[in-house]
Amino acid sequence: MHEMSIVMSILDMAADRARAADARVINAIEIEVGGLAGVELEPLRFCFQVARRDIAPEAELIVHEIPGRGRCAGCGSEAAMDFAWAVCPDCGEVGLEVLQGRELRVRSLSVD
Repeated sequence: MHEMSIVMSILDMAADRARAADARVINAIEIEVGGLAGVELEPLRFCFQVARRDIAPEAELIVHEIPGRGRCAGCGSEAAMDFAWAVCPDCGEVGLEVLQGRELRVRSLSVD
């Protein structure tokens, strides 16, 4: 389960930033996760609940889901994407260029 390694990286980064800001408590970590990033949200949330105990026991995880979206190279149409290899709904061409949905980043950190 790679969600645990993702969570540990997020918590380590948050702890480093909190120390640099002389903060004692991490209140919330806000992240963006794209629908095409290959991350399962429920396991990610579960792993966060388990892993935060030692690093940020009070922290809340706020997840913003970014839907997949792509553009067809053939006709230029933009469409929603649920999978990396989507079919253009207008012309039927396979393999849309991904415009969004691969994001996996920390948006903000709330500390005291």
